[in-house]
Amino acid sequence: MRTKYKISLLTIAIFILLFVGVEIHYQAYMQNTPSLSAFIKVTEGLSINYLDGTNIKVDKDRKEVSFSITNQLETPIYYDINVVNISGEQKATYRLTSNSENFKEMLGNLEVKSLASRVKILPHATEKYTLEIINLGQANFSFELEVKSLNVDNSFANTILNQNEIKESPMTTFNQVAVLDEGLIKGTSTNGSYYYFRGNVSNNYVSFAGNMWRILRINEDNSVKLILDGTSPNLVSLNTNEQLGNNDFLTSNMYQNLSTWYTSYLQEYDNDILSTMYCLDNSLHTNSDGRIDYLSHVRLFTDYAPSVVCGGTNVTAKIGLITGDEVVMAGGSNAANQNYFLYIPNLEVSWWTMTPMANNNGTIGYMAVNKDGALEQSVLENSSLFMRPVITLTRRVKVTGDGTLDNPYTLK
Repeated sequence: MRTKYKISLLTIAIFILLFVGVEIHYQAYMQNTPSLSAFIKVTEGLSINYLDGTNIKVDKDRKEVSFSITNQLETPIYYDINVVNISGEQKATYRLTSNSENFKEMLGNLEVKSLASRVKILPHATEKYTLEIINLGQANFSFELEVKSLNVDNSFANTILNQNEIKESPMTTFNQVAVLDEGLIKGTSTNGSYYYFRGNVSNNYVSFAGNMWRILRINEDNSVKLILDGTSPNLVSLNTNEQLGNNDFLTSNMYQNLSTWYTSYLQEYDNDILSTMYCLDNSLHTNSDGRIDYLSHVRLFTDYAPSVVCGGTNVTAKIGLITGDEVVMAGGSNAANQNYFLYIPNLEVSWWTMTPMANNNGTIGYMAVNKDGALEQSVLENSSLFMRPVITLTRRVKVTGDGTLDNPYTLK
C-alpha cells in the first residue's frame, strides 16, 4: 500500500509540473504572439487580412498596425483604405507604407478620412501595409480600419479616374498660381468626393460636338464638367445697360447668348448633357468700412479657400459659366499665369466667370480672367468680354481616348 501511495503522489506531482510548464509556455507564447483579434475578410474579390483586427486601440505613444490585401480575381481591382469611427479624444499623426509599387508613402494627421484612394491591385497580387500611429496627445483612443473595394465601371468618370494617379492634395496652396502639372486631385464636400484637374495638365482634353473642351472636374454624382477650350467669337456683356444690378442669371444677357450658342452647337447632343446647378454666389459680406460686397471676395482673395459648395443661388441649367472658385482650383489667382490649362494664348480681351465680387452703386462687378491668365477681381457687368461655355456630361456617357490633345476623350 505504501508503495502504491508513493507512486500516486509521484504521478500527481508529475502532472502538476507538466501543467505549470504548459501554462508558463502558453503565457510566454501569448506575450510574443500578435493579437488574436486578427481576421480575414473576403469582399468583392479582395481578401483582406487584418493582422491586428479592424478595431484599433491606441493606448501608448506609438502603435503599429499591419494588414495585407490580396486580389483573388483575374482582373485588376481598385480599393480605398479608410479610417472610420474614431472614439475618444485624440491628437495623432500617421504613416502608411507598403511593398506595392502602385502605392506611395502617405503621411498626415489621423482623422476620419480616406488614407489612400483608388489604389490599383493587379490580378492575384498581394500587397502588405504597415500603419504607424504616433500618439501626440498621449490619451487613449480607438478607431476602425476599413479596406473597401470600388465598383469600377466603364463610365466617363471612371475612365478618367483609372487613367490618372489620384492625389489627396494639391502641390501648391490656393494663394499661389499652379504652373506645373499637378494632376487630378481629390476633394470632399458635403455631397461626397469630387476630383479636379490643376495646373499645366495635358490629359484633360475632350472632343465633343465639333469643339475641343477641357475637363474641370468630376462631380460628386460622377457627372463630368467641361469648359470650352477657347472662347466665343464675339464679345458679350454679362448684363446690358438696361439690366444693371440684375442678379438673376437666367434673365441676363449672358444667359441669352449662352442659350443661343447651345442651340447652334449642342442641341443635337442634348441627351448627353446634364441639366445641373451652376453657382451664382451672391451671398453678401460687410467690409470693415461698412461697404457691402460679395462673400467671394473674402473667400478667394483673403482666405484663399475656393469651394464647390455654393453659398448663394444655385441656377439649374444645361449651360453656364465657370466660377471664380473653379478658376482658383484649376491653378489661377490674381497673379498672371500662362502655364495652366485655362490659359488661352494670344487673347487680347478677358473672359467672364459667373462669380460677382462687388456692388458699385448698383452696378455689379464680376470676376474675369484676363489675357495673362490672372483672375481679375471686379469687371463691370456691362463690359464686353469673351464667354467660355461650361457644360456637364451625364454620368452614363462612355468614351474612348486618353485625354491627350492627340487622342482626346471622345464619346462612343
